[in-house]
Amino acid sequence: MTELDEDDELHLEMHRAVDELGKFSLHMKVDFGPGSSAEHAIAFIEELLIKATDACLHHGADLVGHVKAFMMVGDGSTVGFSLIHQKMKVNITKQVNTKVIEKAEVIVHVIVHGIWDPEVREQTLETLDKVSRAHNVKFEIIKDFFEVEKSAAHHEE
Repeated sequence: MTELDEDDELHLEMHRAVDELGKFSLHMKVDFGPGSSAEHAIAFIEELLIKATDACLHHGADLVGHVKAFMMVGDGSTVGFSLIHQKMKVNITKQVNTKVIEKAEVIVHVIVHGIWDPEVREQTLETLDKVSRAHNVKFEIIKDFFEVEKSAAHHEE
């Protein structure tokens, strides 16, 4: 381990001690299937956020920080999803120009209080696997933004 790595780990631990937030983000390509409706695609992402949040809460999180997603469709359509409390509905902001969404890119951010990044990551990825199988949706993770990467990037600015 280099000195920079040790500094990054210390910096990350200091942030965790102050905010006690577990964070995880991912960027993925999603294939909803031929002729899939926009409603199906939106329902999939909504369910993913709700169930990932529930899984984190079930595994030790005690508060939702912010769970959100952005879906970008090839025609320029976008959908934003935001969940700030487990007893509230997901706020969905649609700018959809199509009734069919077969493929999209999706960015998901999960921030909760009370558990650390590895647990948030594990619960989010397990939920993604379960929800995608239930909806017959295929996905490919483009980038897994684990907190250590963000911490290292923070030092380069």
